[in-house]
Amino acid sequence: MRPRLKDDAYFTRVDEGLVWLTPAGMLTVKEPSVAAMMERLAPRLNGRHTVDELTARLPERTRRLVVELLDVLVRQGLVEDARPGRTPTASAEPDAAFVQQVTGDPDLHRYRNGRALVIGPDPLLAHCVTALSASGVTTVETVLDEGGAAPDDAVHALVHDGIDFALHLFDSTGLSHASALAGVCADRDIPLVQGLVSEPEVLVGPCATVDWTSVWRRLCPEDRKPFEAEPGPPSGAAGRVLANHMVFRLFRCVTGAATSEDQRLCSFATRTLETRRHDVLPHFSVRTARPESRADFVRTVRELRRGRGCTEAEFSTRAVQAIDARFGPIRDLAEDELPQLPLRQARALIDVPSWGDGPVVVTASGPDFATARHRTALKAIGTYGAMTVDPRRLQVRSRSGGRLPDEPDDVIRLIRAGEADARLWGIRLDDAQPCLVDAREAFPILSEGGTLPTGLGFGLDWTAMTSVAVLAQCRATVLADRRELTGPRVGQEVIDADPVSKRYRRLLTALGHDLRLIDLSGRAGVPTVAVMVNGAAVQVMCRLRLGEAVRASLEDVLVAAQSGRPFSCPGLQVRESAAQWSPPQDASLDDAVSALRQTGQTPVLVPLNHDPAMNRITPYAGNVVLINE
Repeated sequence: MRPRLKDDAYFTRVDEGLVWLTPAGMLTVKEPSVAAMMERLAPRLNGRHTVDELTARLPERTRRLVVELLDVLVRQGLVEDARPGRTPTASAEPDAAFVQQVTGDPDLHRYRNGRALVIGPDPLLAHCVTALSASGVTTVETVLDEGGAAPDDAVHALVHDGIDFALHLFDSTGLSHASALAGVCADRDIPLVQGLVSEPEVLVGPCATVDWTSVWRRLCPEDRKPFEAEPGPPSGAAGRVLANHMVFRLFRCVTGAATSEDQRLCSFATRTLETRRHDVLPHFSVRTARPESRADFVRTVRELRRGRGCTEAEFSTRAVQAIDARFGPIRDLAEDELPQLPLRQARALIDVPSWGDGPVVVTASGPDFATARHRTALKAIGTYGAMTVDPRRLQVRSRSGGRLPDEPDDVIRLIRAGEADARLWGIRLDDAQPCLVDAREAFPILSEGGTLPTGLGFGLDWTAMTSVAVLAQCRATVLADRRELTGPRVGQEVIDADPVSKRYRRLLTALGHDLRLIDLSGRAGVPTVAVMVNGAAVQVMCRLRLGEAVRASLEDVLVAAQSGRPFSCPGLQVRESAAQWSPPQDASLDDAVSALRQTGQTPVLVPLNHDPAMNRITPYAGNVVLINE
């Protein structure tokens, strides 16, 4: 063997040893002695010397180390055998070497001999033609498009002129034409890379995975403004760099060198030349929808009940797809500047419809970062569901009797203004029968100044979602009672039986707070605890088991204490009674539903499932509303 260091393999010394930079990524060798050896060996790895010649004068121990090092470098693809008869990857075809390293297929026939089509405005059109020619493409057709809408000439060329691959640059006025062009290319298996152009930024993506309607609708309204402004596409050096970037992405698509990263949307900043990757979930508006029938709703509920749900690990993997600062239903999920001791906290920023009031921020806490982030993500997805309404799925009737607008956002505005009535299906939790519910009750955001639902529930399965929602309504029932509520103090043994609750109480006491827990289970119909701090009621929690209510209420009070928030529970008046305390029995979900029925109203669950892409992360978000029948 005549070892030769490949031209595209680079290394440098670091404190812990050696780092290699290769087309496949970075490789670290954590051994300082190897770094020194490699620096002496590298100049002689030119393919002119055999391994025996390289190690002939070395001590046996050093010789073995050199042989072992060369063996590792060969297996990692950093060194090749340059003996006669071997085909080195660094040949007269450097592009072939690149493709061979990434895909194992050095055939560039389709790219070099293919017919390329470029559609777009000048000067980007010219820059792309130059970049394609420099990359070896010999036949390039062009269609000048100054208006952002792909003309008929482009479609005709794709269909009739034997085009093998294409580049398309357009502005915000050409979104529908871009989608149509992508459909033509997809039907004919023609690789296509498209760019939505503005002066400060270009969004680049392959047609096979990027839906431009979804990109536009998921994009922050504030971020749309540069694309709607008059200034044209980037020019000068930025335009040339952009053209080369798009041609390189096209090259990877055509030759099969594309990876999963190439399938994501890429934002290209024209001032800094920085690129970033984004996940864009399909927007619900790109799918056909109609008002749900009773039979369809019954089928949906049956599937939700029978669904196996998902594990926390599965949920975490899926939820990442929804988090993106520019395009995500969840714009951000982080700890930010929140106090992190003794409990960990996380905060999520939720995307709000253009007609809604935002932004909306939700927080959650836990004993560790993983728990806090998991709870926050789950709460964020439930909150997003409560703010996402597809009016096409509602039974809408104009109060004037006139025809409804075609644009969904205009229908929403009619509902919010009280000029149209809307209903949708929910399921009664006492007898599992479907019933129609006012959409404003199911989605409070449809009312001017509306807030999040009182009975918002979320979870990883049907039971968890329903329990959270029903118990939230049980708590709201207690808080709505303006009379003074009395109950005995919860026994210390309940707190001592749970190490977590015991720790929370100890921490609050150490902060100087006089803490008492009052049992209000008799009033609520389910295990319910009110926390009194320094003589004032500051929190109420309902759960199916008393220990869970104690822990949840203490955790919430501790979070308020560490965050410096004032303790408050407006309007709640609680007094400790002298009655003998006895622990309440554990409750079932049916018990909680029965407790709500005692109010004279019927609890109805409405699934918050108007965004199919988010349903694939978890479909278990719903709102329990109380209706009068």
